[in-house]
Amino acid sequence: MIEEFFKSEREAINLELEKFFNKLNKKEKELLFADFNSKMRNFIIPEKSKAKRIHPILLIAAFNGIINPMYLEDNLGEIRKVAMAVEFLHSGHLIHDDLIDNDDMRRGEPAFHKQLQNEINNVYKSVDISEKDKLIELYGRDLSILGGSLGYITGLDIIRFSKFPDQLKLLAINEYSEAMDYLMKGMIIEEYMEYHNITMTLEQYLNIAEMQRARVLEKSAKIGAILARGNIHYQIKPLSEAMLRIGQAHAIRDDILDVESDIKDRKKKFLYILAVQNTDEVQSKKLNEIYRKPDTTKSDVNEVMKIFAETNAIIIAEHFSKNLVQEAKEHLREIYPDLNREQKEFFNEFSDFIYLREF
Repeated sequence: MIEEFFKSEREAINLELEKFFNKLNKKEKELLFADFNSKMRNFIIPEKSKAKRIHPILLIAAFNGIINPMYLEDNLGEIRKVAMAVEFLHSGHLIHDDLIDNDDMRRGEPAFHKQLQNEINNVYKSVDISEKDKLIELYGRDLSILGGSLGYITGLDIIRFSKFPDQLKLLAINEYSEAMDYLMKGMIIEEYMEYHNITMTLEQYLNIAEMQRARVLEKSAKIGAILARGNIHYQIKPLSEAMLRIGQAHAIRDDILDVESDIKDRKKKFLYILAVQNTDEVQSKKLNEIYRKPDTTKSDVNEVMKIFAETNAIIIAEHFSKNLVQEAKEHLREIYPDLNREQKEFFNEFSDFIYLREF
């Protein structure tokens, strides 16, 4: 059921995004800004279509699960438009995150700042100017900062100009603003710890995972539930609690799947935190030596993977993730009146999907 729902709603959201950018392109009179919008479009709707659209799909699923089925058909088109808001929020975060981490690829395409750098590099290809490389880097950096921020604001405007009642829109905007606040705080804390060479505790990791991952999933579902006029205490609250657990499990699962690339980049993620709590003196010394290197070899990666295995870091992480998913399901069972049947199945399957996924 979940695959079918994901496929149909992903197609619907992609269509809405195409229509949004086409409309934007027609009304924009400033050519330079229209060119920038086209670059945003290429990032948000990549040619290889690898964007999962999890956030807008969760918003739609929560709305469909709570609204009276009699009114679903009349509101489906509008809720799909509103769902674009959290995709813009997510995309804005990805732009900033890729820039900070200096990641080259996203969704099978060059990261946003890399696309900009490639474009300006072609402009200056045959031009002889001093510090050309620095200029290219700054162009990608500066416009990515602005592009990510524009993504946040665009999402806010999508909710603001939707056709839902003003009272519901204000509540939705409040949740959207809180999501932005959590994202910014999470990124600031993570960078502060990185540059001060502070190794995260398990509690700090989960706190950052909540702010940067779980809260956006939670707010996406919550906005959909609010616009469906869900009951705050008996429907929206347990759904929100479930999404927070799923979001943390999602972050842990990502770290399990990305473990080798994280080791290569010397990122001290969840598995590293678990490992260092259980290392002996020799293992601890080896980890410190490898993570202090400017570059890591395949042998280094294998050595760290061996230590992670010896300290049961991966097994503990998998159990931790599984327990969070079980907690999420318990909160889903607390929703009353219950979600509509198809969406109840969807959210339960989505919980398992987060734990079992291999991509």
